[in-house]
Amino acid sequence: MNNTLEAPLTLDCLEVASHNYTLLMENDRVRLFDVRIKPGEKIAMHSNGPSVIYVFNDGRLRHTYPDGKVRETVAVSGQVVWDDAETHETENVGDTDIHSLKVELKGT
Repeated sequence: MNNTLEAPLTLDCLEVASHNYTLLMENDRVRLFDVRIKPGEKIAMHSNGPSVIYVFNDGRLRHTYPDGKVRETVAVSGQVVWDDAETHETENVGDTDIHSLKVELKGT
């Protein structure tokens, strides 16, 4: 019998969804991302630290959490949003591209 534990899969958004998250800048306090999600596209389970998000265009997102809870949000162009740290799947359930700038805080 093999009792070796496998390393858990990463939940870092850059590794889970490198085609959606582009790292623009990183230092010891923040990571700055350009985030783009096409209509119908789903990002697998991933984690984000506490973040401030600037929304470039209108759209609709569905977040599914590890406990199965689902939350839909409406993105509004020009909106600035605070997000607590969380782990979720994300799906663009609208008919427009989602484009945002995400400032993820470190060490909080």
